[in-house]
Amino acid sequence: MVDFIFLGPSKSGSTWIFEAIRPHPQLFVPAGKDIYFFDRYHQRGSDWYESFFRAAPPDSLCGELSHDYFASPDAIRRLHAYNPRAKLICCLRNPFERAYSSYLHLLRVGMFDGTFEQALQQLPFLVEEGKYCSNLHHILSLFARDAVLVLDFDELEADPQRFARRIFDFLGVDADYVPEVLHQRINPAREPRSRLLARLAKQVALRLRQAGYANFLGRLKHSHLVDWLVYRPQAGTMEKPAADYPQALVQLYHSELDGLSALLQTDYSKWRLPSP
Repeated sequence: MVDFIFLGPSKSGSTWIFEAIRPHPQLFVPAGKDIYFFDRYHQRGSDWYESFFRAAPPDSLCGELSHDYFASPDAIRRLHAYNPRAKLICCLRNPFERAYSSYLHLLRVGMFDGTFEQALQQLPFLVEEGKYCSNLHHILSLFARDAVLVLDFDELEADPQRFARRIFDFLGVDADYVPEVLHQRINPAREPRSRLLARLAKQVALRLRQAGYANFLGRLKHSHLVDWLVYRPQAGTMEKPAADYPQALVQLYHSELDGLSALLQTDYSKWRLPSP
């Protein structure tokens, strides 16, 4: 039975966490990040899911990272039914920055072609993942508070060693282990050499995942040659001016941040946008 799950949300350090966890001698994660069993492929059954962990060494803790679970109540309920004692990890990031980063990712891989405002209207998950209080409230209605580790993306950027230690402490494994990726920037901003090629690569990846080849896909993603063929380093910056966020999104996320501060007894007002 799988022992721990990174829930998400997306664009909040999941790839760095995956690379930090993967080589730890007491932990095992499949080569393919994002199995999506509890939301997309639950009908395939637990035997299919657990087949991803057959190579796990004896006595290792098994886990996976699927960042879409965070905003999926169905996935959380299924996960609880599967293992009510699972340890859960999520990492929260400034919700405005996170939504815009997800939008830029969709542009890069050729899965969307429009403005940020159009994406917010047409792709509900961009907004849903940023409802931190609502999503965590549902998670904590099923899982004990001490079974859920809530990390802060700002800490990953400021002190990655402490960030990694918190994960290892939470999982009950050697916290003195130092990941090779500790001071590496994982999954930096890139742009496609060709939007058509990037879209094709994304479609192939989706088909491989749907066919059950998530581990093979994971190995492909670690290929520097494949990465070089599809992407190049992003020129310049594409940060979003604060004034351009729709007012409805500002009001929603400010309300969620207020609720989150009360729920976790931690001040998250740092992520509120300044008043105009």
